[in-house]
Amino acid sequence: MKFFFWLVLLAPPLLMLGTCAGLKSFVMSDDDEVALGAMMFGASALGLLWALWLGGVPVLALLMLATRGRKLVIEQASPPPA
Repeated sequence: MKFFFWLVLLAPPLLMLGTCAGLKSFVMSDDDEVALGAMMFGASALGLLWALWLGGVPVLALLMLATRGRKLVIEQASPPPA
């Protein structure tokens, strides 16, 4: 569960940065239709990643807290008196 939590916490921001970096050349295109299509795709991709990120982190955080093990305290026996 901890692995999925960290995956959902770190992957969407990296994918958002990659989406912005990858669409830069298409958004700056001379063709208006290509630029508009790239902007529409970028907006929908970023919206989906934001929703996944903001919805997934609290859910997985609660699941991670609910599935963690109990603390076991082992007391060291005191040495016998000499």
